[in-house]
Amino acid sequence: MKRFSLINILLFSTLWTSGQQVERWPIQKMNWELGFIDRLGKEIYTDKFDILDEEYNSGLVFFKKGKKRGFLDEYGKVVFESKYAWGSFSERLLKLRDKKGFHYLNTKGEIAIELSNLTLPNGKEISSISNFHNGLALVRIQNIGTEDPNDSASDIIFDESVNLFPGNWLFGFINKNGKWAIPPTLESATSFKDGVSVVYHEGRTYFMDTTGAFITKLDYNAIGDYSEGFALVYEDDSCFFINRQGKRIGDLKFKRANKFSEGMASIELNDKWGVIDTTGTVVIEPKYYVRSDFNEGLAPVSLEVEEKGFMFDSYFIEAFIDKKGNMISPFQKHVDYAGFKSGLTKGRRFIYTDNRRYTGTYELFYMDKEGNKIWSEVVKQNR
Repeated sequence: MKRFSLINILLFSTLWTSGQQVERWPIQKMNWELGFIDRLGKEIYTDKFDILDEEYNSGLVFFKKGKKRGFLDEYGKVVFESKYAWGSFSERLLKLRDKKGFHYLNTKGEIAIELSNLTLPNGKEISSISNFHNGLALVRIQNIGTEDPNDSASDIIFDESVNLFPGNWLFGFINKNGKWAIPPTLESATSFKDGVSVVYHEGRTYFMDTTGAFITKLDYNAIGDYSEGFALVYEDDSCFFINRQGKRIGDLKFKRANKFSEGMASIELNDKWGVIDTTGTVVIEPKYYVRSDFNEGLAPVSLEVEEKGFMFDSYFIEAFIDKKGNMISPFQKHVDYAGFKSGLTKGRRFIYTDNRRYTGTYELFYMDKEGNKIWSEVVKQNR
């Protein structure tokens, strides 16, 4: 789950209520209260939460305050509490595990899907469930009595598709009736994205569609996120992209790369970041330090400036560029930005003393595309 704790800075959130779009942006106050503002910068609510999720999903946001945990509506009112609740809604359903087993709750906190009657192979039990995507939810089963590596005593959380126990763990997908849509015969699988899951079955990797059909047999095993028709392939110390047909796009290999967003993907070559398009062509030459996705046609980028007297004798400046690489906003010193969402970006301006030492505080703000700040507050980096 994405979380907003006292040491995290949140991005943006959008929710839907009664068919209308309601927008919320998360904030942190100088007194360590957490909350949300609206598009005009009005503080809708703040409180001293221990944890406040960074985004609304299905009209609700997760909170934890003392011994209480549950979900809030767009005005900060508690909709329901549950000591077992954790995570975020997806497609108006919340995965939950309690002493009775695995379930999905609706937005009222009621059990909407009960998995105790799910038909399982002999000797198997459910070991984990995932959020719904494209109408289906990934379910992992295991031999009865297998120790769960993701239990509360573990410091390591494994990706949903990682199979730590081949021959023991199997993966399948259920529908919203709580029935198997794709039987649990897969050795590995990812949640669906854009109608595609990356699966491993009988020694081969495939792209699979929501009917359970293997649409593409892949020649690679280390496959990353699928987005906008492309997936990352990891090979040795580099990576590259393949399309839905499993064909590689472009001839370059990258040290690192982000998934595609708005038809563009950030890539790292020679320790600098640039951008490729869907043909694999470099359209913005690698010269930046921060890898950022495009949102609403813009992406934040950073350059390092050398200057004696600062920590490490350098500092960063940041600006926004468009998809042609044109600078849309001027570079700013000691500032970093998130991507734009519904016309606003979150920013942080780090505050230094006259002798160039960081004060441990920064200005947290939200800004529109014209450079106008709609909300800001100076906050501490740490308690």
